[in-house]
Amino acid sequence: MIDLNTTAVKHALFDMVRDQGQDVLDDTQRFIALMNDYLPDYDRERRLLKHAINNDVLKTMRREDNAKSAISKARKFLGDNLFLRDEAVEFVIECLCWMLQWNYTAPAPSPVAMQQQAVAAAAAAPAAARPAAPVQPQAPRAGLTSPMRQPVAPAAPKAEAPVIPQKNAFTSSMASKKRWVSKISVGAQYNAIEGFAFHKFSFLKSVDLPAALIFIGEYAFAECKRLSSLALPEKVAFIGKGAFQHCSKLSMIRIPAGVTTIEEATFQFCSNLEVVDLPNTISSIGPDAFSGCIALSQLLLTDNVKYIDDTAFANCPSLTIRCYENSYVHKFCQANGVRFELVSKGVSF
Repeated sequence: MIDLNTTAVKHALFDMVRDQGQDVLDDTQRFIALMNDYLPDYDRERRLLKHAINNDVLKTMRREDNAKSAISKARKFLGDNLFLRDEAVEFVIECLCWMLQWNYTAPAPSPVAMQQQAVAAAAAAPAAARPAAPVQPQAPRAGLTSPMRQPVAPAAPKAEAPVIPQKNAFTSSMASKKRWVSKISVGAQYNAIEGFAFHKFSFLKSVDLPAALIFIGEYAFAECKRLSSLALPEKVAFIGKGAFQHCSKLSMIRIPAGVTTIEEATFQFCSNLEVVDLPNTISSIGPDAFSGCIALSQLLLTDNVKYIDDTAFANCPSLTIRCYENSYVHKFCQANGVRFELVSKGVSF
């Protein structure tokens, strides 16, 4: 199986067409050249799309009167003539439909494909489960003493998204229908917001989120530069990286108690963000999480926090962190020149 970054690529292509105009869809060479600028970090994905574009898949789809027929013919051509694997075919189809603003839902994997995945996973399991060979102790060589072991800085914990039973996501395609609206209400039936769902919604000022919401995908609200009001429901347990990056009008936010990690660039360049209410469940704060939050004045961090990236609070000139004496946070502030205020253990966060 190949892992393709479909969501990120779709949004980069959408930006390309928006910036360059619809005419770029008719100019194969220009389209391919621009992909180098808009998709610099996605070599595999870019090669797949280039292969399809060079073989006039996009032009052929646009000439069809019926979208369903166009998709069916494109899928057959990509598989039978270009010999792409099923997941690569679906990646290309989904990206092209996104640019053409066609509603498209990828079909569920076939039983054969699911069986192949299961076989591949089973084949990999024994190697992963095999215990490492024991290390035999060695006697010290004459005349040598064992060197002192240096302390090791804590590694960034790997954030894991919560398991959502019967995940019902509000998708990018659903959101795209409301791109020019200033206030959006996400239906009560949704418990997840797809990555990039509201990315660069320049007119969006406020969002009503459902009480059942658990999951907010990466860059879900990034660059919503007029977004000023957002209340996160109590059940939210995961907020993806960059979720509110460049939300320059956002002034305050309360993070629910189910969240344990502030991901990379979550609030990066939220220049008006002044108040952030963090729960005591937070255990780690990733790279650039609050960097560029020039108005952020105070954060309360308990001794449950065990990891903060060195860049988490870069360019936060107004920030004072309140923390416990001799806690990890206290030592982080001392080592990184972050202004802090010590509070006694009895003080409630």
